[in-house]
Amino acid sequence: MADNKRPTRFFGLGVLFGTIIGGITALFLSPKSGKENREEVIKKIKHLKKNIEEMELDKKVKEVWGEISEEGKKTYTKVKKEVMERLEDMQEKWEEFDREKYMSMVSESVDKAKSESKTTADKLKKLKDLFARDWNKVFGESNKT
Repeated sequence: MADNKRPTRFFGLGVLFGTIIGGITALFLSPKSGKENREEVIKKIKHLKKNIEEMELDKKVKEVWGEISEEGKKTYTKVKKEVMERLEDMQEKWEEFDREKYMSMVSESVDKAKSESKTTADKLKKLKDLFARDWNKVFGESNKT
């Protein structure tokens, strides 16, 4: 049984080290100054917040839940509010902001809403995917979820 966990642990360590090395490499090879990088990240966070804020509630609820329901509106609004508040905090910690951090914020916000909702796991996953697509729009990344 211990042998089965070993590859998973090494994979996780590989991902962690790869992320750290990638971040350091990007920092040293970046043609922009620290101030320019900070301004760019803050600009992207503001754009991401704007995209999330401009979402049409009924349209997004229907996209995730398949119909417009009070439960869907309540859950979506709760997650959106939580993500917006956390994005506001991230502007001050811009150097820590990346896709992984954003998706972690979204997951935590959805999990928090899940405890107060009757929404199914499938719909909650679709809700996470919806917020991931906003990241992809702003940062020009492919559809990774």
